[in-house]
Amino acid sequence: MNSAANILVIRHETCTSLGLLGHIAQMQSCQVEYLDPFLGMSLTSPISTYSHIVILGGGVSAYEDDRYSFLRDEFRLVEEAIAHHIPIVGVCLGSQILAKVLGANVYRGEAGREAGWCQVNLTAAASTDPVLHIFPAQFRVFQSHQDTFDIPATAVRLAASDQYPNQAFRYGDRVWALQFHLEFDQHVLMDCSALIEQELRESNIQDTTVEQLLAEAIHHSPAVAPIANQFMQEFLQLQAPVALS
Repeated sequence: MNSAANILVIRHETCTSLGLLGHIAQMQSCQVEYLDPFLGMSLTSPISTYSHIVILGGGVSAYEDDRYSFLRDEFRLVEEAIAHHIPIVGVCLGSQILAKVLGANVYRGEAGREAGWCQVNLTAAASTDPVLHIFPAQFRVFQSHQDTFDIPATAVRLAASDQYPNQAFRYGDRVWALQFHLEFDQHVLMDCSALIEQELRESNIQDTTVEQLLAEAIHHSPAVAPIANQFMQEFLQLQAPVALS
């Protein structure tokens, strides 16, 4: 990269953060700006100001835009970012927002909530993906979702799990959607423990507790950290094309 990236991080809960995805950004002295549309925040600079965009997760659903008007504003912002060819990654709810903006169905999955440190398997297409090619073929990573999405037309499916087959896709060469949480370690999980506990309770999951998930995070997150670092290294090397004058 010729200069430090200027990263816009869109949040849907104040407890969320770049977490493990933030280490490389910090090492590279990237500027990171958090935007909380659900709190009424809007951009004060043009979207083209930002070199990269990360859309994090949250407790709402991408199909609840009739209930949450900020989602419609966010959809327009994401559409504009895609039109500017800004590199984007969406995580969990962020992946579902990307799927919806790109014309795919987002809906409540029939397989129940996928919660905890779950195994994800890459597809054959991931081996040649510009970013995910550095991932191991199988890995465990944190998940907490019940919504899922169809793969948008022309997008490439990159990962699956036993519970939900659509775990990641790439659209073009600038947009990645990840259903799973590369950013989560025990610290991010603790920050969001109240939200995770609420999701477990609402899904009537009684055999999994936040305390158990935290203990598992200490065990599993050291293996996720290098994957998250490699992902961000590859992602931050991507740049939007320079417009010719």
